[in-house]
Amino acid sequence: MSAVPVDESLHRGRLAAIAREGERFGALAGEVAAGRTAAAGWGAPVPWVPAWDVRALVAHLGTVHRWATAIVAAGTTDPPTARPQPPAEGLLDWYAEGLAGLLAVLEATDPGAPCWHMSPAAERVAASWARRQAHEVAVHRTDLEVAAGLPAGDVAPDLAEDGVDEVLTVVVPRWAHLPGPAAARATVAVTCSDTGRGWSVTLDRGAVGVVPGGTGAADAAVTGTANALLRRLWGRPAEVTVRGDRAAEALLRGR
Repeated sequence: MSAVPVDESLHRGRLAAIAREGERFGALAGEVAAGRTAAAGWGAPVPWVPAWDVRALVAHLGTVHRWATAIVAAGTTDPPTARPQPPAEGLLDWYAEGLAGLLAVLEATDPGAPCWHMSPAAERVAASWARRQAHEVAVHRTDLEVAAGLPAGDVAPDLAEDGVDEVLTVVVPRWAHLPGPAAARATVAVTCSDTGRGWSVTLDRGAVGVVPGGTGAADAAVTGTANALLRRLWGRPAEVTVRGDRAAEALLRGR
């Protein structure tokens, strides 16, 4: 199977983001584990995910890195069979090894090579996993900062904007079968106040359509910086402006 053409500059930027955000995450996890932050220890809670403490967050991200690595390395659009399990001890080293392995396989794989993906709207190529992991680690880095008692730091605006686009065009279609979206008919306008980019998202009983531009008739409109929108869409607290039907806007949000 031939490789699908991919924007090389975008792909390289996402790889750089995985390395940068992943290293920040690992360094801070070490600080928390050593008791050198305001909220010390593995048991510090992640405020908006009641089931998670810092240990669970590190284990989750390390597991996802290894899962993505195996998917890319498989070179097939067939679904994976199982996820790896985190170790009982040595979690920080295990996390660091998983991050390094993920970067190595993404660097070595043609970004247009075939890959499975869980969203029906995603391109089934390796580049989609570089994108997914760049935003996965960036959002969870902010989770870890808050769990550690620190303010959540921003990600680069271009990365945050790409993360908003990924949620709207790739992740929301993955959620479309859930009870809320599957029964809804609504249009939501989304606008990045700092970058100027906008989207109009229409949900029609499980079908999702996205067009550029956050203008025109809509049941709800949400506006904020790219960082704020990224957090909002992933169910984190964020300073955004919502107008119109808040139930419609909520259809775009995850955990």
